[in-house]
Amino acid sequence: MEIIKHEGPGRLGLVRVKDKSFRTPALVNVDFTLSPFNSYFYPKEFEDYDFTLAPSIPLSFYAPREIIEKALKRLYNVDYSKFNAIYLPIVRDTRYMGEFLEEIFSQKNFDALYLGNSKILIREYRKFVETIRLIREKDPNLMIIADLEPIFYPLAVYLGIDAFDTRSLKLYDFRNKGFTQFSPMLWKEEANSLEFAKETIELVRKALEENKLRYLVENFFYTQSHVGILRIADKEHPDYLEKYTPIQKEIVYFISDASQNRPEVIRWRERVVERFNPPENVEALFLFPCSAKKPYSHSRSHILYRRALKETLGNGIYRIHELILTSPYGVVPREWEWLAKYDIVVTGHWSEEEISSAAELLAKTLEKYPKHIPIIAHLDEAYVEVAERASEISGREIVFTKVKNGTTSKESLSSLKETIREITLEPKGGKKDKTYRFYENIRKVFDFYFGIGAGKAVLPENARIVGSKMLRLMVDNNQTGTYQDGVISVTPFGMQRIYEATKSYYVKIDFDLRGDVFAIGVNEADAKIRPDDIVGVVRDEKVVGVGKAVLSGEEMIKARRGIAVKVRKKA
Repeated sequence: MEIIKHEGPGRLGLVRVKDKSFRTPALVNVDFTLSPFNSYFYPKEFEDYDFTLAPSIPLSFYAPREIIEKALKRLYNVDYSKFNAIYLPIVRDTRYMGEFLEEIFSQKNFDALYLGNSKILIREYRKFVETIRLIREKDPNLMIIADLEPIFYPLAVYLGIDAFDTRSLKLYDFRNKGFTQFSPMLWKEEANSLEFAKETIELVRKALEENKLRYLVENFFYTQSHVGILRIADKEHPDYLEKYTPIQKEIVYFISDASQNRPEVIRWRERVVERFNPPENVEALFLFPCSAKKPYSHSRSHILYRRALKETLGNGIYRIHELILTSPYGVVPREWEWLAKYDIVVTGHWSEEEISSAAELLAKTLEKYPKHIPIIAHLDEAYVEVAERASEISGREIVFTKVKNGTTSKESLSSLKETIREITLEPKGGKKDKTYRFYENIRKVFDFYFGIGAGKAVLPENARIVGSKMLRLMVDNNQTGTYQDGVISVTPFGMQRIYEATKSYYVKIDFDLRGDVFAIGVNEADAKIRPDDIVGVVRDEKVVGVGKAVLSGEEMIKARRGIAVKVRKKA
């Protein structure tokens, strides 16, 4: 199976078998054929199936240790060379699963794995997530097949399952129970299992294509298993979800409490801590609430805030800094506002989780600023509680303006100006500060994508910026990249400078680069790479091309087939 596109561990894939090909997520007996269960005791050499299961033993999920160990000894002696698929009976004691996979995969690379006992496993939330993760990370090219009802397809695909067996769905048809959008709560009185399965898998494919699979998952919360499994995945395996989640380029819709723990949110918070440093000339810090309109600076409220700052500080505005408080991202530095693409229901009511996570992130961010500078908060409602908690955690004093009838009322804006005067804040900014901040706005975005140091690599002090809307970044008459409203591009020359400065976002090869880089040709890849990241293709420490990652850095090393990097520019 070749991976075409990711959203979390879920992926669109291309499977080539015999003289046909099909895309995943897929359905058994619709997109491909699968042999019946092949008994270890009465093995058969099936013909005319796309995938033929190797002989196995149908262990019960609750099988005792002695039975499991006896079965494994027998299965280790099977000749797997004639089969392209394996049946893995999942048992409650998952310690044996890793051992079994290690032994069997050392003998043969299978094309597909059938997850036995999956209908029982899905009721064991923690084991369900652990099992899929273990298998998925063993072999990225392995197609995982499970026997589940269509209501579980979005969640199962999101976590890493690629195909579903439809044969057991006939049981619902025999009982004349038809699936609906709200099953298992509501059923139709007519058989429709296969049609419903087809409709659901098509919806999942569409969601994957449009980067909305997580959104679909959060709309399919029909059972306790749905809620429990996603919660376990979010809380206990955030790294598993995040490393396969593409870098955010479109608006993310936060529609439920589960949205607070989306991989994009976790990644944002980590990057604020790890990849953001304030400008060097900061003499004061201001905290403002977010706005419904994005970027914030285009909203009415932020236009009024900045007008008040400009009227009071003049050019000193280039020596202050702004942080925007929001949920669920927590903290958005002004330079990153173009990158915070999200939409959320705004009611003024924050949950305890929203407040505490935002406060903790703000406290960590405040530690990055000089201790002597004043911090002024122009906030209302739950934002005030976030700032107060952050002040307690960090030990930093925060001065609050007097807000009345909202932060944009005349009284509130007057209080903002008066507070600035009361603390005798008079930063003196000049043309040099204005230019420095203009450069910093661009540098911070490159730091977000590649890590601290990348911004200065593509835009050092001696660099020039050419253009008015699409900005071309020039160093010694060579272009390092472009910038426009938070969207960047990098040239091979610029990527060489980033690589030398950060030693990150590289994919190493040992051959002449002619086109795209396939996984089989990758010698080494930065573990920080996520799908859709801009990466440098490196040979002998020289960047020979720049492209878009299809796989995560970890997958590039493990995968045996498929494109790892789609090359856009060659040196």
